[in-house]
Amino acid sequence: MSYRNAPIHPFLRFVFLLLRTISWAGTLVFYRKRTVLGRQHLRFDGPAIIVVNHPSTLLDVLNTCIYIRQEPFFLANYSLFKHPISNWLLRRLFSIPVKRREDVAAGEDRNNDAAFEQSFDHVAKKGVLFIAAEGVSWMERWVRPFKTGAARIAFGAENRNNWQLGVKIIPVGLSYSAPDLFRSEVIVQFGSPVLLEDWASREKTNHEQAVLDFTTALENNVRALVLDTRDHTGQVFMEQLEGILQNKFPARSPAAYFAFRKKLITDNIDDSVLKSDTEAYCAALQSAQLTDQGLFGCATPSPADPFKNGLLLLAGLPFFSVGYAFWWLPCYLPWLVTQKLGLYIGYNSTVKLLIGLFTFPMALWAAFRLAADGLGQEYWGWMGMGMAVLLGYFTEKYLDAARRWRERNDAKILKKKDESLFLALLQQRQAIVERACSRFIH
Repeated sequence: MSYRNAPIHPFLRFVFLLLRTISWAGTLVFYRKRTVLGRQHLRFDGPAIIVVNHPSTLLDVLNTCIYIRQEPFFLANYSLFKHPISNWLLRRLFSIPVKRREDVAAGEDRNNDAAFEQSFDHVAKKGVLFIAAEGVSWMERWVRPFKTGAARIAFGAENRNNWQLGVKIIPVGLSYSAPDLFRSEVIVQFGSPVLLEDWASREKTNHEQAVLDFTTALENNVRALVLDTRDHTGQVFMEQLEGILQNKFPARSPAAYFAFRKKLITDNIDDSVLKSDTEAYCAALQSAQLTDQGLFGCATPSPADPFKNGLLLLAGLPFFSVGYAFWWLPCYLPWLVTQKLGLYIGYNSTVKLLIGLFTFPMALWAAFRLAADGLGQEYWGWMGMGMAVLLGYFTEKYLDAARRWRERNDAKILKKKDESLFLALLQQRQAIVERACSRFIH
């Protein structure tokens, strides 16, 4: 199936395809788990505007656009264009500079007329625009007030074309477990298209009010697609509560688990008693130098866990040692570069991914050469690369298993040393689970 889009030079279309492929491979490695929901809403023609929340700077672009068949143009902050090289490159790679208030020095003219004109023209040609509507990236799990740019561009393009374009807005919600960390998790959820034609009469009656109302509607649409915790205190509370309940209910489909977490926030965010109990429980765990997963695992040992005892960990130690030694440098260098650059923490994940695009292929090339040269045939080189990848995943699983074993062992030691404290912690935990889950039952 072909999708209508603005006319783009075939070479630039090839460049976009190449960049999308590289981005797909990079994010596949960077994230331990990448969940995509609402795929049925990806089948749309231009003209369209993709509107997202903005918790992880440039990765918000990659995590959204690698799934979209068209080549979106991006409204990007003006500061990225200040260097001559980045200005030349970004302007040729589908980017439109927008001056935010924070991008303009005192006395400097903040004029976005050119950006609006380019956006109007692109939308009129049945193009697709990407807008991070919060304007500024914040690495936290709540949606901040949207800027009015998306509404103004959409209404402006329709007005210039007598409301014959059929512009639609594609809302996208991005939820990260830890936006700046390698091997973290991301949920990308595409929402139902919002048809601009439904707003035509209101816009013609009162343009400014329609812009404000439409912006609020878009903000609410995106908010419904993310795990929104309202503020920082809500984020801390819900992360603690999710961790407790995740250990109790670990297995469910991605869509069901997202719905579970969404309902968990909605039902419990205002429960001050539950919040206080959860904070007290987590503080008690920290004081006892335990984790919830270790406590729960000690109380309910799982025979299905293949790494639950030290003997299996010991058996896997040689493979772990080789995998850890091989992958340590490719993983360490991206982290080291971010520390040396001292950038805003929101850019760390982007820099890590970009550096990883060099260090990981070089590591695989080294594995290929070591195996091929050591055993004398290219065939063994490919086997060496495959073994390196498997060892990488095994090393990650081994570290997880070792951490779980250590946490359970710490809980066992506490149970032997102070069983009354151990049981008191379990009672605190059970009270939290029952209070939080009672709303699901009722």
